[in-house]
Amino acid sequence: MKAGEHRAEAPSMTRDESLGTIPPGTIPPGSGAVATAPAWLDELLVSEHLHVAFQPIVDLGTGEVMGREVLGRLGPGASEAHARGVSGPQALLEMAHSHGRLVAVDRRFREIGIETLARVGSEGVFFLNVDPRVIDDPAFSAGFTRRLLEEHGVAPTRIVLELTESGAVLDSDRLERIVRHYASQGFRIALDDVGAGYASLTALVRVRPHFLKLDKAIVRHLAGDPLRAHLVRSLADFGRRAGIQVIAEGIEDEHDLQALLACGVELGQGYLLARPAPELGPLPTPVKDLVRRAAKQAERDGQSSPPPRTIAALRGSHASVLPGTPAGEVAGLLRRSTGLTALPVVDSEGHVLGLATRERLLDELAHMRRGGSPIVALMDPHPLRVDEATSLPVALRLATSRDESRVYDPVIVEHQGRYLGIVTMQVLMRAVADGEF
Repeated sequence: MKAGEHRAEAPSMTRDESLGTIPPGTIPPGSGAVATAPAWLDELLVSEHLHVAFQPIVDLGTGEVMGREVLGRLGPGASEAHARGVSGPQALLEMAHSHGRLVAVDRRFREIGIETLARVGSEGVFFLNVDPRVIDDPAFSAGFTRRLLEEHGVAPTRIVLELTESGAVLDSDRLERIVRHYASQGFRIALDDVGAGYASLTALVRVRPHFLKLDKAIVRHLAGDPLRAHLVRSLADFGRRAGIQVIAEGIEDEHDLQALLACGVELGQGYLLARPAPELGPLPTPVKDLVRRAAKQAERDGQSSPPPRTIAALRGSHASVLPGTPAGEVAGLLRRSTGLTALPVVDSEGHVLGLATRERLLDELAHMRRGGSPIVALMDPHPLRVDEATSLPVALRLATSRDESRVYDPVIVEHQGRYLGIVTMQVLMRAVADGEF
């Protein structure tokens, strides 16, 4: 799913419109079509012909859906697209890039995806594709995705921004800048096309994304190819050591699924598991059974790695406060409890709104008479929140990558976007140091 970062009216024509004139031969004779490409793109953006589909990302050990990639689609009503040589979403993005509409089209796909998942009320993690070229586009404006998520009540921790290479050529410095831009807003990051695109080893070491997606060209025909299997096994091992989860794309064959499990790959997507669909649902039982049989076979063969321990096993205190609780009352609770250094601020439906830490709250109240203010006005609105299925190495890396003022704050653990408990940094670091993963 593609989108940009600026909610606005239909974009103005910022380039010489003669560049958008339809090349001879791209419109069938006698069709009467005379619109320039930019004008057609502007009409498409406000039409109902852009859609999204969801493809499950599956835990290859259990057969459960751990997330879904959101994919842009051209609806059947966009019949003129084929006449213009636009065969699908990627071709549409290339055309938009050529005519100054990349941000607008990229933004629109992302907007449709977030609106759709908010409307259907689905839980879980969603991977939203981002064309890295948008960040250098003059029309780019930071914060669109974050604002849209807040508008629809979707936590950023449920979103993974998947950087797709498209026509971009990214060096490590530029890629690192893009990742830092989105990570600073609380998003997790996935690098797509590993093994076929810009994700060089230098970039992987410097950027440290949360997810690596192995390109389908590596995954297909993996079975029976020892050299390719060695590469995949090395990437899976690198991911485990770096706290990065590896996802295999393009799984279409049961033998390749077995080979991926033998290489230690834990997550996957592809037509063998599920095709992209407009609906959100569980995997069919026969597919789950297929995955579980393959996992058991790999376990019997002694070639699969055990699943990493997750942060859910460490979560402690369930204590929290409502957003309207007076700040002075929260400060009193934190003073009286020696083992409690922070309290999550959670609404009546279980959604985390922020975190009130003892040190910062007491300091704030010491300088300003705001004891009667609701805690929601004094909390940190952007604490680290992770899903209960997050592995310990990944949780530790997320926690230690925070800015200095937050690095020792507890980690909030959620189940399907709702509060479960907190894990202190002391407990998390001890578990990782003891090799509990």
